[in-house]
Amino acid sequence: NIPTFAQAPARNDNDKVISLSAKGLDDDIVISKIKSSDWKFQLGDDDLVALKKAGVGSKVVAAMLDASVISVAQVAVDGKPFLMQTLGQGKVGGRIGAALTYGIKSVKEKAFLTGPHAKLLAASKQPTIKIELPKGESIESYILVQMDKKDDRRELEVASVGGIVGGKSGIRAEAIRKTTVTAAGGNVFSMIPTEPLKLGEYIVYVVGSADKIKEIFGRGYDFSVE
Repeated sequence: NIPTFAQAPARNDNDKVISLSAKGLDDDIVISKIKSSDWKFQLGDDDLVALKKAGVGSKVVAAMLDASVISVAQVAVDGKPFLMQTLGQGKVGGRIGAALTYGIKSVKEKAFLTGPHAKLLAASKQPTIKIELPKGESIESYILVQMDKKDDRRELEVASVGGIVGGKSGIRAEAIRKTTVTAAGGNVFSMIPTEPLKLGEYIVYVVGSADKIKEIFGRGYDFSVE
């Protein structure tokens, strides 16, 4: 059975804007306050109607909408939010073997995160991963991957060059963990592993996030299962 977790209600600072407008403050002042604060708004159709009925100006509502647009996915595991991490280039294995076997053995390219453990610990072996995407992004670009644990880092293979079968790019299929993804409304999705995860290190990896010219070998959101 998939465990369920109590989710804290989403923050709603609409009333703060309504209060400022009701005090007769100029729209530009209210907008400046919105831009300088970390307020979170609920802006569904019913919320927009309520703001209009409360006398909040259209310019202020537009500023609230602008402030609610995200440029980077917001990800949480079992209700715990965490930040995107950038992977560097790890050790490249297989070079000696490839040279001695005339290219029969492939050369592996690996990416890594520093530290033996992620800072965030999942609450269970079958965590609920909530992902809110920026406009234009697809949930299909987000996959759950188990990382290889080393003494001082966590690694994952991102390419295999050469060898009898030629070059391959992308995460190894055996490292990817199957998940069930459910739309939760808007651009928010819930991702749950179809089977309990083994103890270890994991990352919600963003497919296509690597930019080797900038020495970025991928991006994602890492967590531990203990």
